[in-house]
Amino acid sequence: MHRIVRRIPNSPRRHDARRGAVVLEFIIAMPVLFTAFLAIFEFGFLALVVENGTHAVVEGAREGAKLWGSSVAFDNNAVGNYDPTGNDDIADQIALAVDAVVGVFNLEVRQNGISDDPTKANVLVLIERGASTARRGDNTLTCNRTGSAPGATEIVVTLSFPIVDQTAPSTGLGNPVPNWLVPFGLNLAAYRFEMSARSELE
Repeated sequence: MHRIVRRIPNSPRRHDARRGAVVLEFIIAMPVLFTAFLAIFEFGFLALVVENGTHAVVEGAREGAKLWGSSVAFDNNAVGNYDPTGNDDIADQIALAVDAVVGVFNLEVRQNGISDDPTKANVLVLIERGASTARRGDNTLTCNRTGSAPGATEIVVTLSFPIVDQTAPSTGLGNPVPNWLVPFGLNLAAYRFEMSARSELE
């Protein structure tokens, strides 16, 4: 005996109900996915900038160690002059070595308002050798050495800059890290990168 099975096609109502459920799932999931993607990109930028800043400060300390014992003065800028573009002393050369590295992320070691590119955010470099201290870059920023003061045969280079700088690029986009997660309660504007590297003078 054979059974005859009759297939009943899906009703249009069932298709409409399924389509509505898919749209509802998409509407619920989309804000979560969008926020997750923003967070991935923002923290990716942050990781790259921290790595770049670390490399820059180490490169500056290495440059300072190489220049030890040269006939070039450590710091011959006038009081209140923090611009490295004269490139006529050791502090300038260290600052320009840092500048070459941080320039990748639209940062620069320039005194605020002097030889300053308004589309780039400024950084401050604190250079200490024994009892001597020099500053290069934007002196409106704060910069505090981490660790002990350098000995007579040591150089310490400290780099500092805001993670999000809304004022110094004139574009207002916030360099070097975009501050995309503010609407979701995470504001990076209050944070800054600050790191010191120490090198024995050669």
